[in-house]
Amino acid sequence: MTGDHVILPGQIRTRAEIHAVFGGSPQRGIAPSIEKQSVVLFSDPEEAAVRGYQDGWLSEEDIRGPIYEYTGAGSEGDQTFAGPKGSGNRAVLRHSQEGRVLRLFVHEGKVPGTHTKTHRYVGMFALDDELPFVPRQGLDAKGRTRTAIVFRLRPFGQFERSQTDLLTPAPDTTADFVPRAVTIDMLQSAAVTKGTFVAPDLRNANTSATLAAAAKGELVQVGKVHTPEFPRAASSATIVRQNKALLIESYAAHLESQGHTVGSFQIKLKGKTSTLRTDLFDATDHVLYEAQGASDRDSARIALGRLLDYRRYVRQHDHQYRPATVVLLPGRPDRDIEELLKDHETALVYRTGNGGFERSL
Repeated sequence: MTGDHVILPGQIRTRAEIHAVFGGSPQRGIAPSIEKQSVVLFSDPEEAAVRGYQDGWLSEEDIRGPIYEYTGAGSEGDQTFAGPKGSGNRAVLRHSQEGRVLRLFVHEGKVPGTHTKTHRYVGMFALDDELPFVPRQGLDAKGRTRTAIVFRLRPFGQFERSQTDLLTPAPDTTADFVPRAVTIDMLQSAAVTKGTFVAPDLRNANTSATLAAAAKGELVQVGKVHTPEFPRAASSATIVRQNKALLIESYAAHLESQGHTVGSFQIKLKGKTSTLRTDLFDATDHVLYEAQGASDRDSARIALGRLLDYRRYVRQHDHQYRPATVVLLPGRPDRDIEELLKDHETALVYRTGNGGFERSL
């Protein structure tokens, strides 16, 4: 019998009661348990507001359904996956590789007549396999700018999506230049996370075994549910993501070695809850970059489309015009792709065989 037969989505419990069922630390915001095969996540809207961030459901869904954004552990300075400070965040990142399920609770109130907090169970989650987390700039508990790790959680099985847990839409469209956010320990953590696993998509599940596994809180490998004819598809996608991250960091370091100031733009759209983030922006030369981890036609077209979208919002006070746009790839694409980019006044930078970078228009 699993804990879900004891605590159901929507039910309210104290930390002591939750600890008895799902294990983990009775105090921390991220509470892993080997014995209960869980990583219990606690979200507190009041505390989040004081510390300058917000957890909750995105109002915008994609084809795979809803996403809950959950900010990682660490109230001061940059959040990390490394060392003791990053142990909770590592537990979330590697939960499926370690045979655990993410379980989310949201602070609800207090036991009447006491100071004991109560928490509402939202349900079981897994990290989004396409984009498990995003770095995001904000303020820490002392009001200093820092990088937070925002996990993108996908629900499965029975879960509660309360209106009170929706993120607040942006009142206005804003685009802010922020420092580079991906740190070396983020890249190293991503590199050692082998394989990509997600919760079963119950809308596509067609066997009783899959449904039974979901009910028990078991995770099902992507290839077994979505693409049985391509069992290594998820692993390939993971490699491409890692290649992209390493490519961005390498080229950013290249620009910085030439004295350039580089970072990204964090974009919020009026009336939307999601946050857009550009891959790389060269503030010295007023150039916007979008990278991909592969050099095929589809990857280049995705990068171009994002550039055409992002450049509408990117501005610097000392530049009257929109930024120049560049697609950054790990190798030279077909000549026809170069012509496509040229037609849209977008340059190409690609990595050469000797590890350097070549630029073409």
